[in-house]
Amino acid sequence: MNNIEIRLNKLIDIIRKDTGINNTMDAMEQLSAILLLEYFYKGSLIASFNTEKKQICFSKFKDVLEDLFNNQKNEYRNNVNLDKIESILENIPFRIRSAKILEILLFDMEDIKFNKQLSEAYDKLLEKMINESISSGAFYSPKVLTSAIVEVINPSINQSIYDPALGTGRFMIEAQKNLLKSTLNNTQKLKRVYGQDISPFAYLVGALHLLLNGISIENISLGDSLLDNNNLQYDIILSAVPFGKISDIDKYEYYYKDYHSNLETMFLKLSMNKLAKGGKSALIVPNGLLFNSSKKFLELREELLTEFNLHSILSLPTGILSPYTGIKVSVLFFDNTKIEDDIWFYELNTDKPLNKLNQIQEQDFQDFMELFSKRTQSENSCLVNKYDILNTKELNLALELPKKIIGTNDFQMNDEIAFLQEQKKKFDLLLSNFTDLLKENKKVEFSETMTLGEIFTIKTGKTLNKTEIKMKGRYPVYGGNGIIGYYDQCNRNNENIIIGRVGAHCGNIHFIKGSIWLTINSFSVNINSSLKVHLPYLAHVLRSLNLNKLARGSAQPSISYSKIKDEKINLPFYNQQIELSEWFDNIEEQKQSLSELLKLQEEQFNKLTCHSIVSNCIK
Repeated sequence: MNNIEIRLNKLIDIIRKDTGINNTMDAMEQLSAILLLEYFYKGSLIASFNTEKKQICFSKFKDVLEDLFNNQKNEYRNNVNLDKIESILENIPFRIRSAKILEILLFDMEDIKFNKQLSEAYDKLLEKMINESISSGAFYSPKVLTSAIVEVINPSINQSIYDPALGTGRFMIEAQKNLLKSTLNNTQKLKRVYGQDISPFAYLVGALHLLLNGISIENISLGDSLLDNNNLQYDIILSAVPFGKISDIDKYEYYYKDYHSNLETMFLKLSMNKLAKGGKSALIVPNGLLFNSSKKFLELREELLTEFNLHSILSLPTGILSPYTGIKVSVLFFDNTKIEDDIWFYELNTDKPLNKLNQIQEQDFQDFMELFSKRTQSENSCLVNKYDILNTKELNLALELPKKIIGTNDFQMNDEIAFLQEQKKKFDLLLSNFTDLLKENKKVEFSETMTLGEIFTIKTGKTLNKTEIKMKGRYPVYGGNGIIGYYDQCNRNNENIIIGRVGAHCGNIHFIKGSIWLTINSFSVNINSSLKVHLPYLAHVLRSLNLNKLARGSAQPSISYSKIKDEKINLPFYNQQIELSEWFDNIEEQKQSLSELLKLQEEQFNKLTCHSIVSNCIK
């Protein structure tokens, strides 16, 4: 981690100490707003802030800063006018309550240089935000995925590029990097960049992200691209489309624009409408869009197959958008050109299942990128005739690789056995580390034995209609067994222990950092104010109690506070709670890694067994 990365992380930590900040996402929002102001008013911001006067929102600094903007030259303004800055900041609340914290922030930022190092550090800070605030994944796609898509599309400097769901601006930034790499000219800049996002937070973060990478934000705006009335069309459309059902409140406006059904169908329809003749598009979409049999989905797939050249589909492994969502997604590549007969289908696989700890890597896309333009058939790819799809009732685009009988000619037994042996070595090493971890002698001193009722009370969540829960939103919604969707409001902040109240898995435990909406099917824990309890430690202990055994009811099992409050635990001193919690975390991570390796070895056993049987039965 370089100096500027350390400094940005330090600034986030300072902001997090303010009482007006609920989570990492809030801290990122405030830091981004101040960075944006510092970008345009370099060297003058500290003198211009009035820390004695409460401000409603960042845009209210216009009166203070207008003279600076008009009278001083600044190499970083890039001809962006004051109204543009206002449009970015007018919906961002000023959350910092402490004048002292604000003063520290501004002094610490005075000598920050707006250069490549800062843009790279800010990019890494965005990735950190995703890992610490699951809901912020709605605005972010993995860098290596967007980079691979951009590389195969290869936008040129004069083409117009559009992202109707801008998020953090990742597609535009990767397009700029690809331009510099392909032209070997460090002064080349994308000239025609267009983007929109409905979220003020995404608008702020995306605009700053683009500016730090030297990309104009003249045509970047806040708003609902689905309701945009302009007739503009674009040469390149790149986007990770939002998905999920729309609310009953919004649907009439969308229906008036001839949009129906889910967000993913709307954004695909929008992209087809906005794609210029000869243009190219690549959209990350949920797999349900490829096979859903409802009328609107079928009509949209038929239009895509018959009016556009859908030439390639990249099937991505489950977990690629973890930890935001586990929904499986694919990338649709289509052009507004003459229609070809075949779709090139590529199925991307990884050695290990993807999750928060094991994320997709750059090298995972290497084979895909090498084969994309050649449309080569390989172990991971094939060509599928469009007419075969159009002649079916389902118009299913969730394609699969041909089933292949493994024979002796294309199966290298020695290589497969060597791979299995290598995995066993890894497993043995992990197992040794795991057992050493379990044998650690923790000399725990317990302060006293207490009932759960003495340690905490509970507060039940609030009712939320199913129509209000979306597949994309600012805050995760927790039901009886974890996340069930997203919502634009929250009713829990900071750190919480959530206990499932209703359902087959009631009694399950989730330790949450950040803001969420808690439904009536769960309750949160309120610690007795006289006790010092480390929440991650208590969460581990509650999981070990298997509270589900106290559930009542068969059709709809449920658990009540009265059933669990008499359960007894030994509570160590606070510093030991912290130490034990970290130890438990290590044990859980090691267990997860061991489980994944076991699964991989089991798959290899099945592969070897299948080969041994088939090779001796089939020629």
